[in-house]
Amino acid sequence: MNEAMVAPFRTHNGIVWDDGVVRCTTREHHANVAGGIHGGLISSMLDAVMGGTVILHLPSHQAAVTSSLTVNYLAAGRIGDTLLASATVRRLGRTLAHVDGSLTRESDGKLLATATGVFAIVRRPTAEPLVRH
Repeated sequence: MNEAMVAPFRTHNGIVWDDGVVRCTTREHHANVAGGIHGGLISSMLDAVMGGTVILHLPSHQAAVTSSLTVNYLAAGRIGDTLLASATVRRLGRTLAHVDGSLTRESDGKLLATATGVFAIVRRPTAEPLVRH
């Protein structure tokens, strides 16, 4: 079941939540000057899956916002690759969540990046429940 919060930034960049995994098939506009996939896309995918995974563990009146994100780039992605990002919550406290993430290339499973993050647990600013699809 898709449980990700709707986010215009992700939609604009072709980043899609798919059963607990974030995926993106890369295009020319995702490339850096060296022809690889821009690190900003990779870090955005990791941030999205890590925050989204935390949100799945929270009641609807709470959200998770990135407090700290460290990304380690291990190999380059190429235009046309479908990238997959997944995450594991290592510790979920009352105010902070500690999360690990990884990003792989779908075609061969090659690990392209890893991440660790800390997410602050906050009260949603409105009484409306989290938008989920």
